[in-house]
Amino acid sequence: MKFKVNGLTWTVQSVQRDSEKLQVNGKDCLGSTYFQDLQIYVDRTLPEILFRQIVIHELVHAFTFSFGVHLVANEETEEPVCDFIGAHLDEIYSVTNKIMKSCYSKG
Repeated sequence: MKFKVNGLTWTVQSVQRDSEKLQVNGKDCLGSTYFQDLQIYVDRTLPEILFRQIVIHELVHAFTFSFGVHLVANEETEEPVCDFIGAHLDEIYSVTNKIMKSCYSKG
């Protein structure tokens, strides 16, 4: 699948767990983002809820890169930020919708 972020066209592919694309610096990963190729790879064998979290995590990498936010230079910051957003974005979004409905609903 392809998508655009800030004018850059990215590709996302789900791949088998043993794919070389999920090997980063000699480590097995559940997902990986290749900035130079604008490619994201995610382990297709994951349960759906974990697959979604990994997709969000990798999208945060893609979005920060595409908008010139330089988290890449500081892996100690980048990975925890991506992990946090990947794990909690749905909950943040759900609470946001409840607040918006409460504040802006007609009634």
